Amino acid sequence: MDETRHAIVQASKLPMSIIIIGVGNADFAAMEFLDGDASVLRSNTGEEAVRDIVQFVPFRDFRNVS
Repeated sequence: MDETRHAIVQASKLPMSIIIIGVGNADFAAMEFLDGDASVLRSNTGEEAVRDIVQFVPFRDFRNVS
């Protein structure tokens, strides 16, 4: 998870976005954390993401939407 956070913080300087789709009924708390909606994502060294580039979507919330 530390390496993933670091990679996302570094990628936040680039013109890109990351979309994570959660499939199944697992606990997606870690993916919600990476989403950065609740707070600014920081790497394990404390560096802050320049912008929120991660969007997490749990598929189960939309599975029955037409």
